[in-house]
Amino acid sequence: MSKVATLCYLLVAAYATNFVSSFTTPTLRSKTTTTTSRSNQGQNYNLALYQPNVSARSNTFLQSQTTQADVTNTGTTTTPDIIGTVALLVPSSDQPSKFGSKSPVQPPSYREAAEQLAHKIKQFSDGRIAAQVVTPSDVDTSSVLNSNALIALGLTTPQDVQFLSRTFRQRRTAGEEEQSSKMCQFAVDCGDNNYAPIVGPYDEANPSVVSEIAPWSDVASGKRLATQMKELFDKQTSDEFALALMLFFNRFIDKIPWVQHSIDVTWEKGLGNVEEIYNMVTKCGPCITKCLADENCKACIEALDEIDTRDQVASYRTVVSYESELLRDFSLCILQKNNIFGCTAEVPKIPYVKPLGSFRGKEMTKDIAKGIMIGHLEGCGDAALEGCKELDVSWKVACGANVAYDQFPSQNQLFYPSAKGDSMWYDPVFRVETIDGRNVWCKRHYRVRNEKVPGTFRFSVLDNGVTSDEFWTIVDVAEDLSWIVFHYAGAAGAVGQRYIGGLLCTPDGTLPPESEMEKIWDVLRSAEIEPWELFVVDNDDTSPGALEAGPPPLDFYRKTASVIG
Repeated sequence: MSKVATLCYLLVAAYATNFVSSFTTPTLRSKTTTTTSRSNQGQNYNLALYQPNVSARSNTFLQSQTTQADVTNTGTTTTPDIIGTVALLVPSSDQPSKFGSKSPVQPPSYREAAEQLAHKIKQFSDGRIAAQVVTPSDVDTSSVLNSNALIALGLTTPQDVQFLSRTFRQRRTAGEEEQSSKMCQFAVDCGDNNYAPIVGPYDEANPSVVSEIAPWSDVASGKRLATQMKELFDKQTSDEFALALMLFFNRFIDKIPWVQHSIDVTWEKGLGNVEEIYNMVTKCGPCITKCLADENCKACIEALDEIDTRDQVASYRTVVSYESELLRDFSLCILQKNNIFGCTAEVPKIPYVKPLGSFRGKEMTKDIAKGIMIGHLEGCGDAALEGCKELDVSWKVACGANVAYDQFPSQNQLFYPSAKGDSMWYDPVFRVETIDGRNVWCKRHYRVRNEKVPGTFRFSVLDNGVTSDEFWTIVDVAEDLSWIVFHYAGAAGAVGQRYIGGLLCTPDGTLPPESEMEKIWDVLRSAEIEPWELFVVDNDDTSPGALEAGPPPLDFYRKTASVIG
């Protein structure tokens, strides 16, 4: 689940002008998105203005909360330092939101959506950003003025709109008086008026010529980020909503590991771009030359150049649309072997998800857990459990919760024992609708190792030249193996990316019967996933896309398992 570098236009220029021997500072063109952060650690700001006041009514203020992920191996509990706050302003009289449009359930109300967004903000920030849900009719609405970020959602009644307009004006005035760049405000789905967003020092209502003539300035950075955040908010998914806020905090308040690294050329990096490009050319020149000489590989780099590669939805879909051996070698050299961009990323620890403790009346063991993972795959012998249907797959994904990876159609999962030792292999085979309209099959090959607690596993894969490390948990499974719920958390260190998600799988990829769904929704909620966050997977083998792609290569890796195991 990893990405490759962008920089094609600079690399082309480098080779055209004998870049290594006559090195000059590149001219950066402005993207419509902002990228790598610049930490503002050490800068003081007015705590009287931005320190939140906790409303007794709200149960989503996260500053004082801890989770099991905050407990270290020594048993001590630590609470992360809060670096900033978010107020989520929802309608006084609740109404359906636009979130969950691709889920198997009805859309949540704005309050329900905001409650979950507050959890997602905590997850993406490692507990360092506190979020509160408020309405204009609350007794205490001080957080809408005091928070670093105010995001209004779905306010349309005259009374709510009046409150919103007054609040935005007050925040704007306070920010101007304090001359603070640590403020952000947006109105999402609040009618035709966009209420002039503010992002750091950039205020759409009071545009500065500096943002046009000095693209390296903080004002210009805020303007680019305002455009990107609006695009992410408008997608109405919890992942992209939280990502937008992480980008703001990372840029103007403090580093957020979820988004602090970038493999893009940005104005924010300044002369750091020069060093990165020099290292790319000197350390990976042959790979770059071969990639740029190939139309497919070059097209991928050019496509990545148009996006912020921290946007996992856009970047992953781009990569899988063009994947090839040349692209793999390109990213393997630049990212994995040489880590040109100095990226790091660790597997997220929030939320902590408890694995299933028993199955069919027996305490969970590593052998039972392995059999559950194998599920219904044929030919696994004694490793399979009673009830295995002997199919060509272990499981099919019915729906998933990660916006970047779980929307792909025709998701087949194969879990099978390694020929050597206690480890396993995991081969996901999924169909991709490429950015140029083709339907192709993609396949991955993961090594799976048992973690200390039965029912938890460590996955590793080399994906398009970058290694990903993932922690998987069996959250629950039906005793007859008719469905299973997984949770996963992963990281691709060489590109500085982290991700979390969950999967509901069945033998044939269809949703379980309605009688089972309420229990399954509770299981997902135990992993801090709301049903409306899920994306239903298209598993129709007779759809035009599936027919165009042809039969899935389900045995591609498994047929050589005895050799590679």
